[in-house]
Amino acid sequence: MSEFSTRTILRPRTAASGVRVTVVAGPSTGAVAAGRKITLGRSRVADLAIADFTVSEFHLELAPHEGGIDVRDLESWNGTYFEGGRLGRAVVPPGAILALGQSAIRVDLANEPEPARPVRDSFRTLLGRSTAMRELFGLLERLAPTELTVFIEGPTGSGKELVARVLHDESPRAGRPFTVLDCAALPASLAESVLFGHAAGAFTGAVAARAGVFEAADGGTVFLDEVGDLPLDLQPKLLRVLEQRQIVRLGENRPRPVSVRVVSATWRDLRRMVNQGQFRDDLYFRLAQTRLVLPSLAERREDIEILTTEFLRRMPRNAACARAISREALAELATRTYPGNVRELKNTIERAAYMCDGPVIRPQDLAFERLLERGREPASHEEEADDGSVPEFKGAKRTAVDDFEQAYLARLMTKTNGNIAMAAGLAGIERHYLRSLLKKHGLHSRE
Repeated sequence: MSEFSTRTILRPRTAASGVRVTVVAGPSTGAVAAGRKITLGRSRVADLAIADFTVSEFHLELAPHEGGIDVRDLESWNGTYFEGGRLGRAVVPPGAILALGQSAIRVDLANEPEPARPVRDSFRTLLGRSTAMRELFGLLERLAPTELTVFIEGPTGSGKELVARVLHDESPRAGRPFTVLDCAALPASLAESVLFGHAAGAFTGAVAARAGVFEAADGGTVFLDEVGDLPLDLQPKLLRVLEQRQIVRLGENRPRPVSVRVVSATWRDLRRMVNQGQFRDDLYFRLAQTRLVLPSLAERREDIEILTTEFLRRMPRNAACARAISREALAELATRTYPGNVRELKNTIERAAYMCDGPVIRPQDLAFERLLERGREPASHEEEADDGSVPEFKGAKRTAVDDFEQAYLARLMTKTNGNIAMAAGLAGIERHYLRSLLKKHGLHSRE
């Protein structure tokens, strides 16, 4: 079975309705593809490759929509046109003819048999009852034992590293190292050394030989987080490692064989980056033998309850905090947008558990404003009296901010018994900033 057919078979589906696309004009006339979500372009990694030099590497993406077919142009060079108008993103009716470069396609809705869903609510550390997560569990179960490279795409905080860890822990490499490299934090001058290692004296400061990430993970898995931030000049060197399965340390000529499985992830759209010349097409092909797209928390709201319950269960046993949450509070959590996804929900629950007054988190414990009201002294009647005057804006704002900070910090430090590290973690701010705020308001703490 070819790499391409394997990639196609393993693509997850999330509904019984899919898209069917047929090339009706151009070099690839007659080519057909069907699926839940289809990417078209000149790249060999695209679900439907179109041999038209006027088509971008990744030109557009199609998905079913209740009103027809959702068309999303991937910032292609020559654009996507429907009835003479250029589309960015739009819903077109079934049977619509789209023009891209010198080619034309017809898009239709296609009914597909819905795959059997696993009934499990978890897969190791991953939790979820939603359709998207249960289908992800089934896909991970099939992918983990293989040696395929996996590219994980998803918004910040959606759990990309957890998915990578699960793939490793369920694979034959589970007993070997799992090494994480944050490509966004790679210093440009040391990037090659971090990846491939160096010999003693290879550069100023290299006083001793050192193995790189790939060599250190030999036999195991390398997780390249935020691979979209990998410097362009380093990408061909990474590609060479993936193809030849060997590395050469800086300052050496002798190749060293390495056996690693590579899992990568990013919140960026690498297909657009390929179109813009910011990421190599051949490297994307090697990294994305299989592509997983993680849903945002807003797309899986039915999982909020099971996630919240698990976060509360994991609270330290000796901590003075809530261990349960009311139905009303859960209902309020379900209405939020969560731009930080699962990570944001976890922080919200942990903060509420420590800051609430009782053993159960209630709606009022989720609102800082109402929480702070309980920590403030009641105002006197003289202060509450309204004489009709309007204070100067900057002064009034500064007073309100000072009141907020002082009440919040006082409650925070009481809850954490003055522990700076714990308090900074709960508040989601850096320690040095917390210290400056405490000093500003005359509040003392201990390390």
